[in-house]
Amino acid sequence: MRKMAAVVLVLVILGSIAPAAAQKTAPPKQSAGARLEALLNSADIPFNKPEEGRYNAVISVSQDESERFNIALSHLGDDPNQEKLQFYQMYFLLGQMPKGASFPNALIKQINEWNTNLTMGKVVAVEGYIMYISSAWFSQTSADSLTQDAVMGHYVSQDLRKSVAPYLKQ
Repeated sequence: MRKMAAVVLVLVILGSIAPAAAQKTAPPKQSAGARLEALLNSADIPFNKPEEGRYNAVISVSQDESERFNIALSHLGDDPNQEKLQFYQMYFLLGQMPKGASFPNALIKQINEWNTNLTMGKVVAVEGYIMYISSAWFSQTSADSLTQDAVMGHYVSQDLRKSVAPYLKQ
């Protein structure tokens, strides 16, 4: 009887210690902003953070070719901490309308055509700016995929910038 009581006591003690130890070893959840900063650092993409959830970054594709872009964290739904619904958007500036000018109808039609044919991202015209925007789910993002998205955004926006230029001169 004493042996059985001792075994039960040992099992109770182990049962209470094991969950406590498991809780202590689980790493704390990293915020989306901290995770994005870690990914940018890991990808060697220099950045600064003008405000929470928004970053100015530079992607370099060669020693003499780089581009500045913006990246912002966002989410779907009411819970910003729901990891499966978090995403990031990369913004590449294509051009800016002269102050006080409105977007020409021909440019709006062209933007529709580009958006129909782009395999990734979209072109938007807002508040005098024309931008290329691409989005991706954040939960599956790695430093490599973040770099690939930035490089792809650079090359797509580089081509689009040439096509936007004539509309800005009108």
